[in-house]
Amino acid sequence: MSARTFRHSVIACAIVAALCATAPRAHAAERLCDPSFENCRNQVLSLIDSELMGIDVAFWFMEDSRYATHIINRWKAGVPVRLIIDPRANPSYPLNASMLSMFQQAGIPMVKKTSGGIMHWKTMVFAGQSTVEFGSANYSDNAFVPVAPYTNYVSETVYYTDDAALVNSFKTKFDNLWTDTTNYSAYANVTSRVRVYPTFTISADLNFPPGPSYAGRLIALEKAETQKIDVNMYRITQQAHSDAIIAAFRRGVPIRYLGETREYRDTNRIWVSWNMDRMYAAGVPMKVRLHDGENHEKVVLLYGQGLTVFGSSNWTSASDNSQQEHNYFTTKTWIFQWFEDQFDRMWNNTNPDGAIESTLFVPGPPDTPSYRSIANGATGVPTTGQRLVWYGGPWAHLYDIYFGTDSSASTPVAANQPLGPSDTTSKTQSFALPSLQSGATYYWKIVSKTAAMVSRTGPVWSFTTSGSSSGGQLPAPWLDRDIGSVGAAGSAQFANGTFTVNASGADIWGTADAFNFVYQPWSGDGSIVARVASVTNASAWSKAGVMFRTSLDAGSAHAFMLVSAANGVSFQRRATTSGTSVSTTVAGVTPPRWVRLDRSGNTFTASYSSDGTSWTLVATDTITMPQDLFVGMAVTSHNNTTLTTATLDSVTASQGADTDGQPATWPVRVKRSVAMAGIRECRHDGIAVKGLDREP
Repeated sequence: MSARTFRHSVIACAIVAALCATAPRAHAAERLCDPSFENCRNQVLSLIDSELMGIDVAFWFMEDSRYATHIINRWKAGVPVRLIIDPRANPSYPLNASMLSMFQQAGIPMVKKTSGGIMHWKTMVFAGQSTVEFGSANYSDNAFVPVAPYTNYVSETVYYTDDAALVNSFKTKFDNLWTDTTNYSAYANVTSRVRVYPTFTISADLNFPPGPSYAGRLIALEKAETQKIDVNMYRITQQAHSDAIIAAFRRGVPIRYLGETREYRDTNRIWVSWNMDRMYAAGVPMKVRLHDGENHEKVVLLYGQGLTVFGSSNWTSASDNSQQEHNYFTTKTWIFQWFEDQFDRMWNNTNPDGAIESTLFVPGPPDTPSYRSIANGATGVPTTGQRLVWYGGPWAHLYDIYFGTDSSASTPVAANQPLGPSDTTSKTQSFALPSLQSGATYYWKIVSKTAAMVSRTGPVWSFTTSGSSSGGQLPAPWLDRDIGSVGAAGSAQFANGTFTVNASGADIWGTADAFNFVYQPWSGDGSIVARVASVTNASAWSKAGVMFRTSLDAGSAHAFMLVSAANGVSFQRRATTSGTSVSTTVAGVTPPRWVRLDRSGNTFTASYSSDGTSWTLVATDTITMPQDLFVGMAVTSHNNTTLTTATLDSVTASQGADTDGQPATWPVRVKRSVAMAGIRECRHDGIAVKGLDREP
């Protein structure tokens, strides 16, 4: 054993003896320091210079050589020193490498974090003075001292305490990390990795991730808060935190959220923008830093509980479960009042110098979508298997897709598609197109939106498909696509007032559909009417008709009034996404036949007619659907290997409702009641069903 090691062992024993002999005392040294206007470095240096028994330091990075110089001087004076560091900070903070080199050359023992998340502590333990300093401030010159009070500073929490429960907890936790050979390894000058202090109980008011969850503990308290919540947070990327704030705000708890301007649009932290935008969209009052420095605090005030939470954890998953962190959950009244006063000053800009420290948060726009394909002006584009591809950029999360044959691309075919941001320069978004018409020119554009619903619109591009357009192009705003898993690609053409639809698909039934859909976007109440002139009998249940549909997904809720090839007319519906289909069927009715659906709110009424004037009511049902949905003509073969062909004419789609609540195009006379219509037992694939049927 070297003379220095022997001396340090003796001193360590003296520390233990002194701790065991010291009686509890009042917390005379507790203090919070505000580097927005105070010099908070001097007290740290004074504690270093006054220490006689031992200094333990753990940090993410150090850039101010004053700390290193003063610590080295105490080491040279014979005071034991231990450092827990993380060289992974060096690429981002080159001065940290210089500080580590100074400590290494001085001979100070150092261990480094080598597994999991980073060492994110910012703390010094002064054994002889029974004091610990910790908070959010890294050991940089501007983190502890303002460049200019209130106008250029780093907002930090700097806490000094001689509270024995806290000091002893940090001593025990430091020993735990020093002796952890799984996640920490020797960096320099390490001759012993044994415990120095007695093992104390960790204070219940402290939270040391990883292991104990920071987010879980805090969010449970936020859920219990009924009075008011203030948040001053450097970084938020973990959705659970924004969810909790939005939920509290929606149940009536006043919220104030103060964030960091630079973090909001940092391309290395793109989910900060998403979380802040979604809180803003929910109505949460928000401000951001306006002064020239940085807002680096991590503070939450829960007024109804008199609770202050502060420390090193940001609102990120890493700070919750992988980084080495320290956080304090305290009900000390003086601490709560100190942070409340500080928050009020920053939020209301009431500092004595009259400086503007914060400003209202204004969400930024997304990038204009940058198209990749289908290329503008492209010709000979195949009619199937096509996708629109674009680069959305780091800030867009939702997209509206406009596509059709009108040159202004004014027809939205999909809204608020949650395709997410481009988190790399090569990541793109895409949208699958339905089967296209031959020889047709299509126009498209993309509207990108942030989570705050701020949008930017891309240019209109066009392309032309291969083949001849001879009378087959669908009139605007009609579009065509296969829905679900179909055995053969469907198609639709229009000529002389008639839609000719070819479709395969196992069925429109069960929990998921497979069919061809000629459709257009729709909003609100109204009616769709069509005459099903013919349906090829690929199966007795080959069917064609009119439909309201929530989405273009296979399991979408819908209402469908149909004519089958040989099994009558039927009102089919699915009330919920991927729910079970039900039907009301009238047997013995064959094409040609008129069918109609009327929507009034969530009430859907299905009817059929032989002449388009006198209507027979089949059924009415309540199906909850959004204001914006799709309407159109649906055709399925019921034989997934074979196409059926349906022809439909006299198609009208009319929006609006009369003052009596009935659709504006509701006929003057309904031919007869449901009972008179002869609704009776019908058969589907040989299985008898009655009344409100569940089709196999």
